[in-house]
Amino acid sequence: MLGQRRVLIGLAALTAAAGVAMLPAMSTMSDHGASVIDFEFAGSVERSKEIVAGWGHVGKAAAWRQLALDVPFLIGYGLLLFAACTALGRRAEAAGRERLHSMATTVTWFGPAAACADMVQNISLALILAGHETQPWPALSFLGGAIAFGLMASGIAFVAIGWVRTRAAASPVRR
Repeated sequence: MLGQRRVLIGLAALTAAAGVAMLPAMSTMSDHGASVIDFEFAGSVERSKEIVAGWGHVGKAAAWRQLALDVPFLIGYGLLLFAACTALGRRAEAAGRERLHSMATTVTWFGPAAACADMVQNISLALILAGHETQPWPALSFLGGAIAFGLMASGIAFVAIGWVRTRAAASPVRR
């Protein structure tokens, strides 16, 4: 069941493993002129072309590897936030925090929505790498990244604050 400790740990491990696996490709991209963040948020055709040209064959191959590894990463973090909000919702309900429980039910969907926005970004970047260096791909990449970042940041903040606010109810009272 989602929200169980072992599920959360497993999803965190998947996310971390995929994130670490991307590091060499991301380093290669940076070493050849532009970071993955520069590419994801280029926003314009001109800047996207400049980045891809500057990378050359080695940087472009690294970008393809990074995109492939980003798929399990985005699946992992999307499901991890979903599961964390599910766990927080149950914890809030047990603590009698109905408003927090209701909010957690909504915020639960931020993870999958962020993962979908990130996938839109990845598809846009793949099209750019494949030679389709025209709009709307750079703009969609920028938009997808901004949406994914905003949803994940607000979701993580919500979980952290909610966890603290329900901590006393979840802990046994010691006398």
